[in-house]
Amino acid sequence: MEKETVDLRELVMMIKEKKGMDASLALEFDCKIEIDDIEPLVKVINYSINYINQLSEQRMQIALYAGEKSHSLAFTTFTSIVDFPPLSEKIPEALQSYNAEIVFEGDPGKFAQIQLKFHRQQEEQAGT
Repeated sequence: MEKETVDLRELVMMIKEKKGMDASLALEFDCKIEIDDIEPLVKVINYSINYINQLSEQRMQIALYAGEKSHSLAFTTFTSIVDFPPLSEKIPEALQSYNAEIVFEGDPGKFAQIQLKFHRQQEEQAGT
């Protein structure tokens, strides 16, 4: 299967529009990844959105950061919930083909955040 370049910024904006979400966006440009299949990535992003949405009635914040070694897509909300449900064990496996990982951070009763970190290949970092 041939790899395609996906612009994470455009993908997030498309998903936000299709879901009719009311979210604050802070999305940097030039956050692109090479992938074989976009469908599992869309499912992971939707899972992350749904997980964070269940924790609060407040507006979600979605941020995309371009880094030298990785791109980070974060979904954050303020919450009064103190017991966070566990993340699906299937997510880390789904992210392997994207050279990505999921990181959950939260302070019970204050905030919850899911970060998807897409690690860049050495060749990409060198600009070749």
